[in-house]
Amino acid sequence: MEHSEANTNATTANGESTTTSSILKQHNNIKYSGHPVLAHKVTILRSSLTPPAGFRAVLREITFHLGHEATSTLNTRSIDISIPVCSAGSTTTPSASECLNATSDGLVVAKGSKVVEKVALVPIMRSGLGMVESMLEVLPNAAVHHIGIYKQGSMPVMYYNRLPKACSVQVAYVLDPTIGSAHTIMSVVGLLKKVRIFFSCALL
Repeated sequence: MEHSEANTNATTANGESTTTSSILKQHNNIKYSGHPVLAHKVTILRSSLTPPAGFRAVLREITFHLGHEATSTLNTRSIDISIPVCSAGSTTTPSASECLNATSDGLVVAKGSKVVEKVALVPIMRSGLGMVESMLEVLPNAAVHHIGIYKQGSMPVMYYNRLPKACSVQVAYVLDPTIGSAHTIMSVVGLLKKVRIFFSCALL
């Protein structure tokens, strides 16, 4: 893979404020989701009244939503697939041309799409672990590489690193449901540059 500097996008569902608006104007690589249902779920996530089980469930739902938004720029290629159109158990009525072109098994060739890039998920332990399951529903073939970081004062200290020595992916999604100073997330992005991942996206 050709080496290039890592581009970093952030998809966020945090409540918008004046500070958020000013940040969005300054940085065009941050995508803010203002979906009303997402805002509702973020409110539940942030509430002190939300029980642990409810927190985990809502975090999974939010991750699933953000995962689809964050992956909207992935590239695809066209592939041929076979679809059933004339099978006995079909609930749809095929056209005459479809049945004429169908095989003896009642299948017809159609065009589909397949994601081109090899993708990895990089959850920051431990808070990011709750986002992995939902992201694997969006990207079931993605590799998962864990990174453990704790704060010493205001600076992040890495205690666990499962990034591969030989990089085989082009896109990495960094998973972390919280952000403060952004020191942690930026230190992870720095690591991704070293293993030559040219695009990373932080889900916050």
